[in-house]
Amino acid sequence: MKRGEWALSCTLYMEEHLKENLTVEALSAWAGYSPWYFSRCFKEKVGASPMEYLKQRRLFAAAGEISRGRKILDVALDYGWDTHGGFAKAFISQFGYSPALLRAFHLRDQSWKGDTMGLSLKNTENLKEPEELYKELLNTLNENGTEYEPGKLRNLYEKAFHFHQGQKRYSGEEYITHSLKVAILLADMGADFMTVGAGLLHDAGKWEEEGIIKEILYAYEEFQKTGICTDDRGALIALADRLHNMRTIEFVDPATFKKRAEETVRIFSPLAAKYGDIRLRSELDDLSFPHLSS
Repeated sequence: MKRGEWALSCTLYMEEHLKENLTVEALSAWAGYSPWYFSRCFKEKVGASPMEYLKQRRLFAAAGEISRGRKILDVALDYGWDTHGGFAKAFISQFGYSPALLRAFHLRDQSWKGDTMGLSLKNTENLKEPEELYKELLNTLNENGTEYEPGKLRNLYEKAFHFHQGQKRYSGEEYITHSLKVAILLADMGADFMTVGAGLLHDAGKWEEEGIIKEILYAYEEFQKTGICTDDRGALIALADRLHNMRTIEFVDPATFKKRAEETVRIFSPLAAKYGDIRLRSELDDLSFPHLSS
């Protein structure tokens, strides 16, 4: 089995055995390599060491269970922590707040919607109208304190709207909604205004823009063709584009599900890890794993 293939198989194996006592020695033996070689190759392909990746996946799974009402200590023990304190320390390090706070939100009848307390990136799938999405883009930029030029942003939006007019997504929605949702994800990821603006135009074919936005769009196009990242901003657009496409994968031909999921875990999840966005990394994995095991 090729190195990339076993790394993918290993992440799937970890996902299926998160509550078991997995060690580097056990995982490397499962893969058929020495612990040193296994760890080096895994980090190269996945973007994190085996144990760090495993800890992140366990913490996100634990957060989901706590948010749905399970007791913190029970969850901590299930996922391999011996004490409440040790689990809480790891949880705070990962998310920036305590598991007790997450549990308190559940007890106050807060529903788990996938984006509670910053566990994942903003989801706008319930928003369908372009103007509604545009307002959400403005809100996201304002919430994050991102500096932007309102007139310039509106101009970029109108260019994208004009280019995609009459085009439809597989879901039946206007195509411009995809461009807007990619831009919103970029804004939520903390991207600068130029990158967000480029996100609006990333599928707009021939770009009339000059300067920085055009440079970012060419970097995005190059990454899509070669997988080579010459400009981080182009790679961020590719990540936001992939996340939204994975969120709407049910509208794609089922024959492509597994191929797209494999590509996501092999290329895009490690890229998200490179940029340190564990929210993005975790959601890409969560959206992909069900299709890998089918």
